[in-house]
Amino acid sequence: MNILLAFEKVATIFILIIAGFAFGKLTKDNDTRLLSKLVLNVAVPAKIISSISAAKFAEVKTDMFTLMLISVCVIAATLLFCFPFTRIIKTRGVKETAVYRSAMFFNNYGFLGWPVCFVFFGEQGLLYAALYSIPMHLFLYAITPALLSGGKTKGFDKKLLINMPLFATITGFVLLVFGISPPTYANEMLVMVGDTQTPLSMIVIGMMLAGADLKKVLIGVRPYAYSFIRLLLLPAAAYLILSQLGVTGLVLGVSVVITAMPAGTMVAILAQKHGADYVLGSKLVIISTLLSLITIPIISLLVL
Repeated sequence: MNILLAFEKVATIFILIIAGFAFGKLTKDNDTRLLSKLVLNVAVPAKIISSISAAKFAEVKTDMFTLMLISVCVIAATLLFCFPFTRIIKTRGVKETAVYRSAMFFNNYGFLGWPVCFVFFGEQGLLYAALYSIPMHLFLYAITPALLSGGKTKGFDKKLLINMPLFATITGFVLLVFGISPPTYANEMLVMVGDTQTPLSMIVIGMMLAGADLKKVLIGVRPYAYSFIRLLLLPAAAYLILSQLGVTGLVLGVSVVITAMPAGTMVAILAQKHGADYVLGSKLVIISTLLSLITIPIISLLVL
């Protein structure tokens, strides 16, 4: 039953993408830049703060730092791997290389990973997924823009570290550690706004695809090579290494499931913002999310 529910969750994502695609085809002004800014600067930060601040530090501190340490290690390993990966598949040009590296680095841990963890492991699984994601918020939103704009700038631009998701993560972590709860009305507002993150993001992806040549979206070897590694090899490697190190239970399950997520929808949104190939970003999101209908249930057999 859990596997069927996971399949339904992924299918819901595609329904939202189709809705965005239909809207993009029907509207004359298919400009997604403003909506992308709304998602990145309003919906995502609200979701981050509401999810982290809802936890009780005393109840999760035992596993919290283990989860965060594993998260940092997985992030570092993935970042190191994404550079030789683009040489292995022989990407063409700076913009294509930047998008492939970013898609390998930035997976759909929040939009899809959290709901799947909730389906598989319940409320505790969702909480652990949010804790696991704290370093991911910090590093992914700080480093991905640098990966995407690396072809246009020399060195690291400190301005890339100034973004709302990063600020929201720091705020949520401080609230958690010091046991500070936002006022009820503020928390309800954050939850309400944060819940728009997933549908709005998927609609943006659909709208982006509406302006692309769909005949070219599902063709090409590289997106499938990327998806095979992102969806199967990386989570399988995470499972083998963590289990050998003695990690068990919910910590192992959440870590592996989050690692098994497809390309993050924010890759396409950030690619558009930083002048990279956002159509390719949307293509990787679509193909890897479609294939995750098969791979997520397979990976779940390792940890359920």
